[in-house]
Amino acid sequence: MGSVATSVETRSDSSPNLTIQAGAFGSATGGPRMSEPKGQVGYRARRIGLLMLGTSLFLSLITVRLADVQVLNSEQYIGGINWHTEVSSLTGSRGAILDREKFPLAITDTLPTVGANPRFVENPWDTAKLIGPIIGVSPETLIDELTSRRAYIHLARQVTPETAEKIRNLQLPGIEIRDETARLYPNGRVFARNIIGSVDRDQNPLSGLEMQFATFLAGEPGVREDFVNASGSVTLPGGDLSFEPARPGQNLVTTLHTGTQFLTETALLEAVQTSGSQRGTAIVLDVPTGQILALVDINRSEKTGEAYVAGSSSAYIYTFEPGSAAKAFTVAAALEEDLIYAGQVLDVPYLYKYSDKDFREPYVNEDRELTVEEILARSSNIGTIRIAEKLGKDRLYHYLRAFGFGEFTSGQTDIPAWPGETKGTLRLPQDWEGTGLATIAFGQGIAVTAMQLAAAFNTIANDGKYVTPSLILGIAGSDAVIHPIVNQDQRQVMRATTAEKMRDMLAGVVRDGTGQRAAVDGYSVAGKTGTAMKTWSNKGEDGVGYSDDYTSIFAGFVPAENPAITIVVILDEPDEHRAGRTAAPVFSEIATGALRTLRVPRAK
Repeated sequence: MGSVATSVETRSDSSPNLTIQAGAFGSATGGPRMSEPKGQVGYRARRIGLLMLGTSLFLSLITVRLADVQVLNSEQYIGGINWHTEVSSLTGSRGAILDREKFPLAITDTLPTVGANPRFVENPWDTAKLIGPIIGVSPETLIDELTSRRAYIHLARQVTPETAEKIRNLQLPGIEIRDETARLYPNGRVFARNIIGSVDRDQNPLSGLEMQFATFLAGEPGVREDFVNASGSVTLPGGDLSFEPARPGQNLVTTLHTGTQFLTETALLEAVQTSGSQRGTAIVLDVPTGQILALVDINRSEKTGEAYVAGSSSAYIYTFEPGSAAKAFTVAAALEEDLIYAGQVLDVPYLYKYSDKDFREPYVNEDRELTVEEILARSSNIGTIRIAEKLGKDRLYHYLRAFGFGEFTSGQTDIPAWPGETKGTLRLPQDWEGTGLATIAFGQGIAVTAMQLAAAFNTIANDGKYVTPSLILGIAGSDAVIHPIVNQDQRQVMRATTAEKMRDMLAGVVRDGTGQRAAVDGYSVAGKTGTAMKTWSNKGEDGVGYSDDYTSIFAGFVPAENPAITIVVILDEPDEHRAGRTAAPVFSEIATGALRTLRVPRAK
């Protein structure tokens, strides 16, 4: 039988003809398929309705579940989520170290760090050969790093921007440049490093003010807790659980004057180098306040013989005999006790027996008559002994202690003003056996630090008032006010009139005596030379008595009539040991520059 073609036509007056032919929608076997009977039209609609109902029920269940998780039982589920949280410590920026005018000496900023992801380095050997010369590391050393299995390695931390740019321009696969927090020293790493100190690359303090005041400088850490993925490698957006910001450290304001520190450093570095000295120390104090305007320590390298700025200060640690510089305090004590006066004439023989020892006046072969002022100007040992005899042991000891010898510069028996500070050596008067009074009077048998000597001479300059030398003005608050954190000891050692008479006599030392090379053009200078033999113990060697080496000293202040600054210069073991020829010219150079930099007016 042939195939049958069926046509169904529905017609309406309001709609076009619709013709459906069998075969238009064939069966899977290709046979004819009849159109759905009119009685079954609602079947498809029912299926759609059931589907929509099911979807609605499913969404309702999800909504209920979310309400359970987020509202009803949130704590329970968050407790489970906490297994996928990460706590990060945030480091507060380290505070700055500033000079007295709030110019930065040490700040925290960023420097580029060169690193690598070895997994992405395409040719390790070629990469090592290109990078090595730039960062100063041999390719042989780098190749071990670049072939490691670590995800990230540091190749060179905290390099200069110029170095980073050279490496960045190479465009080497796997090599990265990242910014890293770093401690920067705007005046260079060498400038005042004996005072400022240093930190390591991770901001841990190592020395100096960086260590001494680490509590103030180090900021307070912050904390951040985040949701992370299961591996902890990805922080989920908007997943902060808690956040406490880090607080920056406080800014430390020092008493240093950058210009004065720089010129003092320059002058002393040259002096140590040319004089053959093993080391040198120079201190510049503001007279009325005792504030340290400059503090310089220079050492000589045992390997190269070159002089360099020391990494730490010995000004309050290293001790030495002051020699003739101590005569100023013997005379001051006798003057304060009204036992002598400036113009008083004393018999000064060139040979003098005290206790069981014969003393001989250096460079003199005849007996003399000298005024007290001349005894000081010509640095007479025997003249000073004669004055000490008028004082006696107890009174001389009392005044030496009052000037700060044999004690911490803080003025406290058990509290040093500086980390590692030493008291020096000043024996009790009952222990001054034999020639003790005589030798201590002219600076033997007593050991002092450079800081003690500076404070003592500053007392004469400061109308007889002792003030503890200070290096810290305080903490700079957000209100731009400096808040003091260090206390200074102050005491009246002698009358202002006595101090004035001493200034006049010490001016004579520079005008007519052993300190003439300490003179400063346009200013009157007062001070005292000191040439002290070094003991074997002071040289760090076994033995009793004195070696053939010397410490050369000049201590004084300027202008003599109205002192603005006190300066002490110490040179250890110079080739020319006489202080008037070695230390005095350095004093003059430092004073000349400091007076100009500090704008101290000339005498009218």
